Amino acid sequence: MTEMEIVLEDGTTWSGLGEGGSARGEVVFSTASTGYPQAVSDPSFAGQILVFAFPMIGNYGVDEDLLESPRPWARAVVLGSLEKGTSLGPSFEEWLSRFSVPLVSGVDTRSLVRHIRTAGALQGTVSPVGEAASVPGNSGHPVAEVSAKSPEVFDGPGATIAVIDYGLKQGILRELLRRGCRVIKLPHNSTREEILSWDPDGVLLGNGPGDPALLETEIEVAASLLGAIPIGGICLGLQIMALASGASTFKLTFGHRGANHAVVDLRTGRGFVTSQNHGYAVLETSLAGTGMEVTHRNLGDGSIEGVRNPEQSVVAVQYHPEGSPGPRDGEEFFEEFLSLCERGLTR
Repeated sequence: MTEMEIVLEDGTTWSGLGEGGSARGEVVFSTASTGYPQAVSDPSFAGQILVFAFPMIGNYGVDEDLLESPRPWARAVVLGSLEKGTSLGPSFEEWLSRFSVPLVSGVDTRSLVRHIRTAGALQGTVSPVGEAASVPGNSGHPVAEVSAKSPEVFDGPGATIAVIDYGLKQGILRELLRRGCRVIKLPHNSTREEILSWDPDGVLLGNGPGDPALLETEIEVAASLLGAIPIGGICLGLQIMALASGASTFKLTFGHRGANHAVVDLRTGRGFVTSQNHGYAVLETSLAGTGMEVTHRNLGDGSIEGVRNPEQSVVAVQYHPEGSPGPRDGEEFFEEFLSLCERGLTR
């Protein structure tokens, strides 16, 4: 094991032990206590150094059949205690090493997370002590890196759903297939004509990484679909849909990442626990005049967790309704979206 250090852009440092070389990226944290392989393989973590707030990680290995993508997308992983228990597959450490993703353990993650909560998510580096991290950051938006390069078709007997892949989690695909959908997974830069050429019953804007406001072409395409076909959105997909409707987004201080975020459905008063992974949110005051109404709210900071536009058959949530590996409290979103697709446009 090598002595490693995490250096944030404000000059603060943390130390630990690890292997895997150097990495550079935005340093963020997740409060999840389980699902660490799913978190690291979530394309929404592309370009980021992921800190686990839960102190013990690695005790059940990596089940590669249940990952969110075939590979880890986090640029580096930082944790308190690396555990080695009974594995479902390779150990967490072995799996990360296979893809040359640096892993640093023995870090005082409690103080690191508290610092991020105060200072906000910061750029940082992970590297061996005494070696400057010369790793360049990626140019361009990370969505282009994680999105599918060509259409993929997954057959099913039910509704045809075109899913725009901005960094789609496999859990979302599994939920649609479990409900019998025929899924067409399309690249992030698909045009309106390319999307509608599949004759879908609905379009789902998926999750993904990065600042939504920079995705100008994707926003324009989403705007062109408004009123033409029922649309659903998850996480980044909600933000793109809001921007396409004329609203704006802003960066949260340290984001929502983990599987213990409480949300309330304002239509029913029902509260539930959700899985989340996002650093941006919709500015509520910007929704005026867009036709969008707020349906869900975060019970922690009051931010928007769901919107709809009944006139244009749009429904979107900020949390992850597929909750892979959990919780599954919010999966009724899929029924609501597919119901919209069955009914078609409301006007």
